[in-house]
Amino acid sequence: MTQAAAGTRPGPGKDAGFTLVEVLVSLGVIGVVLTAVTTFFVRSMVITNLEGKRQGAVQVAATAMEQLRSVPGVLALSWLTTNAPATDVLMGTQTYTRTWDVPASSTLIAATVHVQWTSNGCTGNACEYSATTLISTASSEPVFDPASMP
Repeated sequence: MTQAAAGTRPGPGKDAGFTLVEVLVSLGVIGVVLTAVTTFFVRSMVITNLEGKRQGAVQVAATAMEQLRSVPGVLALSWLTTNAPATDVLMGTQTYTRTWDVPASSTLIAATVHVQWTSNGCTGNACEYSATTLISTASSEPVFDPASMP
């Protein structure tokens, strides 16, 4: 007569379940992986926020450059002098401060716009973006004549 026929149950097999140690080790591994993934997501959100603010500064500088380029060259230096003082520009929730360098008068001037803002992601919480362009202040635009080239 077999054990089952005698009314006794067969004993547990090798794969009867997980031990407490195996469950704790697997929870520990899952915890380490989730901690690493969480750190990655938090850091990526911080970087995305910082880059968004930097992109706003680039847009403020590009807009200022386009305003300068719309001015005739002979009036560019006086326009820079008028617009050199600090001007606050609000984009979304971020305030940017725009200033211009006023170069010395010449036929070709380097106009530089500076955009500053505060952010925890920059050294000393002070961020800056600058852009420079060359503007001809001559009354007539130079013409390139390939026929006159040697």
